Amino acid sequence: MKGNSVDAHLQSPIEPPSVSSDLLLDGTWERSGRSTNVAALIGLLGIGAVFFNAESILAVVGIGVKLVLYGRPEATGGFLDKLATSMRFYAGPVRAAVLIAEFVFLLAPALWLVKRWHSSTVRQYIRLKSASTVEIVLAVLTTLAVIPAGELIAGKLMHFMHVPERLLKVNAEIFTARSSGEFAWLIVVVCLTPAICEEIFFRGYIQRTFERTMQWRSVILVGILFGLFHFQPLGLVTLAILGILFGYFFYRSKSLFPSMAAHFTNNLIAIAVLFHPGRADDVSAQPNVPFPFWIVGGSLLAGTGLLFLFHTVTSRRNTATTQVTVT
Repeated sequence: MKGNSVDAHLQSPIEPPSVSSDLLLDGTWERSGRSTNVAALIGLLGIGAVFFNAESILAVVGIGVKLVLYGRPEATGGFLDKLATSMRFYAGPVRAAVLIAEFVFLLAPALWLVKRWHSSTVRQYIRLKSASTVEIVLAVLTTLAVIPAGELIAGKLMHFMHVPERLLKVNAEIFTARSSGEFAWLIVVVCLTPAICEEIFFRGYIQRTFERTMQWRSVILVGILFGLFHFQPLGLVTLAILGILFGYFFYRSKSLFPSMAAHFTNNLIAIAVLFHPGRADDVSAQPNVPFPFWIVGGSLLAGTGLLFLFHTVTSRRNTATTQVTVT
């Protein structure tokens, strides 16, 4: 079927063995024979624009409601001190806006486009299917192994650009929890929600659609787009690396669950570092302690080994699947 074949000359070392597919491509876009890459690009730009605008509107409405109910927060000190106080005060409405926008304006439209344009078998198209426990565990461990290197890259970039650490800490207020209940809520908003919504959108829809003509190149393309999507210039490199890593897990495993688990793990570590139970003061002002180079080097070495093991495991599974299909 058009757009669903794998050309031999596009194979690469990271390309899994070709597996025959009975995927039903009965959507309007597929029936018209138009480019699947154009569909992915329209979906990315269209849904992205709706998502960001809706998220902003929801946040403004939530902040306005809190202002009416509770008034403005009392703040002292300089501009950044007052900004930090405001960020803490309005964190609730902003988090609620993120949660609603991810499910209603990112996940729902992506699933609708898949069903409308591509396939009535949505779960099969986005690869929402089981993966082996070994693949999921390896994806999580590999993600943990690359975190120190990502932090080092981000830290060096911030130092190079002379970004005030205080300003970075103000932004971190949205992800800072000061009680167990708040931490649990952040797990839902910051960890679980993006692991579901963003992985289905970026990997299940965008990468899956680009992959049909680009194969392994879709991993790199969508990884970079994933970094750009977050609009964090200082974290662009780190986010793009993570996006490529998540895309690789999805591409090799042919399942969303390894990338979902990896995404959840990365975000969980981020909020765990900012978890300060019982503290009402400005704990966000505490300086960052960079990872020593020996930890970064050792973790990268371990991550490389884990990634190779993930590649080996998925190769064996894909080969076995191919043999069964042929038989």
